[in-house]
Amino acid sequence: MKVIGISSSGRKAAYSKIIVKDILEESSIEYEMIHLAELNMKGCLGCLKCAKNNRCVQKDDFQAVVNKINKADALVFGGGNYYGMLNAIGHAFWERTFALRHRELFPFAGKLGIAVGLNRDSDKRESTAFIEKMMLSNKMAVIATFTDSGHQQCYDCGYGHDCVVGNVFPHLGLTNAEDAEKNRPTEYTCEAKKEAKAIGKMLGSILNGRK
Repeated sequence: MKVIGISSSGRKAAYSKIIVKDILEESSIEYEMIHLAELNMKGCLGCLKCAKNNRCVQKDDFQAVVNKINKADALVFGGGNYYGMLNAIGHAFWERTFALRHRELFPFAGKLGIAVGLNRDSDKRESTAFIEKMMLSNKMAVIATFTDSGHQQCYDCGYGHDCVVGNVFPHLGLTNAEDAEKNRPTEYTCEAKKEAKAIGKMLGSILNGRK
């Protein structure tokens, strides 16, 4: 049994990476973590050349990721919400799966899926809903979804704080970004972490039951 975890965030310390990894580790199943931002992966060209053999003709890292998912039993995919949708890196991956669906082959069919989305508006769940939609369109069995708020952007750049003087916080000797990071609120809360780990435990239970 093996699980593939994917984060589409470009951030080195992204919450989607942390959450996906928490789910994977709690499952106690062998896993591999993939960071799409570290790969060379373009969007779909709409050329339809994939119709011949269900393989995308673009020469990048997409097929290598597909091959790993094909050999796995489950996929945990996490990504952030940019402008009301899954971020471009994650979107590019999922739109490329169009290449897999000709003649009703669907190589991801039946694989367990967990959609992890970071959304400020938890009611809309836009990135989570998109990931879930794409998993279902690939005939995967979505067993859980997870939505959390993600980063508060103003705690990354640091600009806009009242105590800024000449781009430095004189009372601490810190730059904007350093002070912002120092005072970042806890956004991935203990309760959210418990929820993520519960999902991971469920994933492990299901897969262990299939051995």
